[in-house]
Amino acid sequence: MPAAAPPPAVTYVHGLVRPIGVRVPREWYVPNESFGWRAVVVLFGVLIGCVAALPWLVDRWGVVAMLPVLPVIGAYVYKITILMHECCHRTLFRARATNDRVGLVCGGFLVTGYDGFCRAHWQHHRHCGTEEDGEESDYMKLQDASAMQLLVHLVKPLLGVQAGRLALAALAALAHRFGGSGSVHAGDQPASQVRTHVPIVSPVAQLAAIGGCQLIIAVLASGFGRHPWLVIAYPVTAATFGLFFSRVRAFCEHVRLDRHVGECSVRSHLPNPVDRLFFYTLNMNLHVEHHLFPQVPACHLPAVRQHLQDIGYLQPAMTSRFILGTIAGVLGHARARRRVTA
Repeated sequence: MPAAAPPPAVTYVHGLVRPIGVRVPREWYVPNESFGWRAVVVLFGVLIGCVAALPWLVDRWGVVAMLPVLPVIGAYVYKITILMHECCHRTLFRARATNDRVGLVCGGFLVTGYDGFCRAHWQHHRHCGTEEDGEESDYMKLQDASAMQLLVHLVKPLLGVQAGRLALAALAALAHRFGGSGSVHAGDQPASQVRTHVPIVSPVAQLAAIGGCQLIIAVLASGFGRHPWLVIAYPVTAATFGLFFSRVRAFCEHVRLDRHVGECSVRSHLPNPVDRLFFYTLNMNLHVEHHLFPQVPACHLPAVRQHLQDIGYLQPAMTSRFILGTIAGVLGHARARRRVTA
């Protein structure tokens, strides 16, 4: 079933029906430095602490003792993508250079290029709801999926099947730019269409960040060499649990089976302890608010939500109570649709 035509008199801007005439105060566009640094310390601190704890747990109680920590490591690897996302918007700190440096370190922990990540995310905001959306656009791929196909889509990252492809693609893109072929040559297109790609951060710096961060992680995970086999714990966990949490979050934020053509379906989620542990940080559970005002720093998104509630813009369908409830609702919709068409 293809996406339905949009309702009469509805025009989508960047995939969303924008509230006409709605503005937010100018001061809401100013980042809060303490909020940003607190996020950096907490997210990197928990992640590094969990990695460093692995050899200690193995020494004290054996291999089984480290197993409960692995999903937490995966969750915080995924949360680093949210930190890097905020750096891409240049809304974590006031200084662009500070955002880019923190984003560079995030890329090192994620084995991905900061430059490529940012450009893909900017495309997501610019083209959300269309085929040009370059991010993991679940809402485009799953329009006709059955409930079982939706479940398989959600759990597939736990098999690690997409991790190698993503890592190789990121490194290949960096190497491509490092080799000087990241720009369009004059012989390939008319002069009026030639556009030079200027990296946000040097490809050399991005590769160095990846190498340096992964070396530090390997040293900590192995207990400074006591357990060499533990060097695989971080990449395997990131490639499975990390990508799993990322996919579930993207699914819950954007998948709706009755989406209209050109519409970027977006959901916010109310805060709760389970979602906060595994899925959300930096107020990114308020995803409708972020898409409406992408350059408002995350620290001000609760105020944006209150403002949208006060003016009557937010509708019940725009908010879910928790991640599992969203998944259950989408699966139920898929089963009901299948019964009707059977």
